[in-house]
Amino acid sequence: MTLNDIIQAAQGGQGVANLGAQFGLTPDQTQAATQALMPAFSAALQKVTSNPAGLAGVVGHLASGVHEASFTGADPAAAAANGGDALNQIFGNSQIASQIAAHAAKATGLDPATIEQMMPAMASMLIGGLAHNLSQQGFGGVLGKLAGGAATAETAASQSGGFGGLIGNLVGNLFGGGQSGQAASSLAQAGMSALTGMLESGVQSSAAHQQGIGAILGSLAGAAQR
Repeated sequence: MTLNDIIQAAQGGQGVANLGAQFGLTPDQTQAATQALMPAFSAALQKVTSNPAGLAGVVGHLASGVHEASFTGADPAAAAANGGDALNQIFGNSQIASQIAAHAAKATGLDPATIEQMMPAMASMLIGGLAHNLSQQGFGGVLGKLAGGAATAETAASQSGGFGGLIGNLVGNLFGGGQSGQAASSLAQAGMSALTGMLESGVQSSAAHQQGIGAILGSLAGAAQR
């Protein structure tokens, strides 16, 4: 499953249509906007989850339960209301998100302000969908445990080597040693592998569009670590 699969499945398959209705776009315009934004969400999430602080923040959002209704459609309006923090977690700050919106507007001919207004809702729907799919695969409880140690994640990972160090340290602290700790560590690693496996955009985009996104996100990893 990719990010595009998630957004297309959101709110019982009506998530994209609901976005369009909320922001005054036709179905074709909404699809164009989401397709233009998806490579940016994908690239940003992959960058953010490759550094300790970013991974801790994303795991915290996944485990919070705040975004579940955004994906399931239990409360479609909650997506826009709850997505601001998730969007900043993904893109680092509102300035980068605005640049991404402007870039997507050039690719689609849509109003950049409208695209920017859509982005928090998309962020919440995507985070909710990632969490939903991880829970369906049996990783919900592990994410909750890891989120409980998010406050120490940045220090633990920076001291022992990034992604692997973060998992190793948090799991060691939260689950202890021995066979049970090793089993929990394996499950946590599997959960994170499942997460990163879902971060592909799942859409086709031109080389120029990808290069533009890459240029905008070039400083994201460094900014997230500060």
